[in-house]
Amino acid sequence: MYSIRPPAVYIHESVLAKPECVARMERMLSAIEGPDPVTVDDAQLNELSAAGEWDVPRRLGELHRTGDPTIIFNTFRWWTPEQEAEVKRRYPHLAGRYLIGNNPWTYRDGRATLKTHYGVCQNAYELHSAWGCLHRCDYCDIGTFFNIMLNLEELVERVDALVQANPWLQLYKYDNHTDTITLEPEYGASELMVGYFARQPDRYLMLYTKSANVDHLLELDHRGHTIICWSQSCETTSRLIEKGAATCSERIAAAEACQRAGYIVRGRFSPIVPVKNWREENAAMIEEYLTRVRPDVITMDTFKWLAPEKVGEILDLSLWDDEYQGYVEKFAAMDPTERPRPIIPQGKQLFPDEARAAIYRFFLQEIRKFAPEVPVSLCGETPDMWQELAAELHMSPDRYVCSCGPTSVPGNPLLDR
Repeated sequence: MYSIRPPAVYIHESVLAKPECVARMERMLSAIEGPDPVTVDDAQLNELSAAGEWDVPRRLGELHRTGDPTIIFNTFRWWTPEQEAEVKRRYPHLAGRYLIGNNPWTYRDGRATLKTHYGVCQNAYELHSAWGCLHRCDYCDIGTFFNIMLNLEELVERVDALVQANPWLQLYKYDNHTDTITLEPEYGASELMVGYFARQPDRYLMLYTKSANVDHLLELDHRGHTIICWSQSCETTSRLIEKGAATCSERIAAAEACQRAGYIVRGRFSPIVPVKNWREENAAMIEEYLTRVRPDVITMDTFKWLAPEKVGEILDLSLWDDEYQGYVEKFAAMDPTERPRPIIPQGKQLFPDEARAAIYRFFLQEIRKFAPEVPVSLCGETPDMWQELAAELHMSPDRYVCSCGPTSVPGNPLLDR
């Protein structure tokens, strides 16, 4: 587990009623240096959230968070819909980020994004047990606190009903609202989740990470049913934008170690930030990655989801390539309603089609030098971009594999090149 020095530690009173949660918390507290923990109830937590503006979505680069977040030890409370609505009414500042112990899984309506944000995606349930992160990626909206659920045994028991009720879903992503392996092995989520999916004949777990804290994974009996996906970035991005995360080479070494331990590994080149010398840096990253690791699929995704007029408040544009900085400035100066369809707010992209296509074609060129057989896909891209790259990708929006698609698992013929 990472060493943590938070400004405050809070324990929700529900934790103290469960011996297994207390034991998990005590293990984790051994890695935390900070003030003595304070026990709170929902009313007190609501006040803390209001005072800290925890319910206001803000990016870390905007917040200038330099240290670790406030830690909250919490539990899932398994509310009925009526109970949850009432708790949110009474404590409005706990309505999001799982602060009332809700949403152990959420439904990703990927098909709806085509209408709302002009992006191709697939539907799936995603598993969660925390909101927040010890990494400090400038573009992330996780804020200044880390809300960690401790009753993981109950989560695994209830996940079984979800899995059995959804035979169409073969891959479960865990967790895209935190990086759980930064808390291991003290947290114990990897052992529980990996163990559960190892016993499922046709279902797979996907751990999603920027961390190199993988020693705890190497001896687990995963039986080939856990996939580990690294968000892989070039040197400048990993060091100066994704602050506190593992460096480019550290992530590659971690992926190599897990592949040797029999895990399926995946590469997600995301978000691709066009820093100065982005071609040279990413060519070096791809060569190092693909000469040490053989992923079963690679997904590409350029930097997006951020309004052009906000980019300069959140990221250091002096690190950026002049051409791509120019696109940001051009769209920021435009009336939002006059921007091209893929650009925010009409879509979710930041760069025009030709600029994104240039990045993707460069990445494909470099990937094919070292791994011509590995499938390469797009994440959240437009139908137009899929059409533009159809000949190179050999897939389409109606038939593709990616990092976290519901059927992107062993046995899918698109993964077998």
